[in-house]
Amino acid sequence: MNLLAGATGFLGNEILYELGLLQDQTLVLTRRKIDTLPMNTDQMIIDFNKISELELPQIDHVFLSIGFPLFFHNVMGIMNKNLKKDLFLVDLSYQLEIAKKAKETGAKNISIISAVGANPNSWNYYLKIKGMVEKELINIGFDSTNIFQPGHLRGNKYRFDILLADMASIFCDPFLLGPLTKFRSISAKAVAKHVVNNSLKSEPGTNYFDFIDFQPWR
Repeated sequence: MNLLAGATGFLGNEILYELGLLQDQTLVLTRRKIDTLPMNTDQMIIDFNKISELELPQIDHVFLSIGFPLFFHNVMGIMNKNLKKDLFLVDLSYQLEIAKKAKETGAKNISIISAVGANPNSWNYYLKIKGMVEKELINIGFDSTNIFQPGHLRGNKYRFDILLADMASIFCDPFLLGPLTKFRSISAKAVAKHVVNNSLKSEPGTNYFDFIDFQPWR
């Protein structure tokens, strides 16, 4: 059984769709009811502040796509103390607690949506948290830890700041060559498809995936 946390988010919803195309059963952890779910999916409505009290069935693969909602300027590093506190709680604490709880049930594989440039020593708090989560997940000791590091996710037509970022990406992406290629933007649908496909065939150890790995020819 697969476990997905973050199914109501922009990218998480696309991952839910891709998991729904599989024969494997998927359990979704969510704070509110999802009215329309794939046939192979069950949901567990939980209080994320009480993750330690969860009783999960045996899990094979964990997919983490939880993220505190941020505006584009927050992702670029501009955020106040309260926002930093919320980001730490949701992106780091919740995800690590779910990972540890799933590991207790026997889960051997985990996949997480991080970000290009993630670094626990970054001056950018968003990238710092992403890097810290990556490091801690690796330390938990899953047989396979898959870390996906996309750049800007295009396609959220309900967010004005994202639409502006989409336009900027269209202009900038062609100039991101060589080692900068990994910073190119990509659609959430493309990332979700490769998150699921690459996770199912992932090798033991820690595996990193970025823009190059998300392309159709891979």
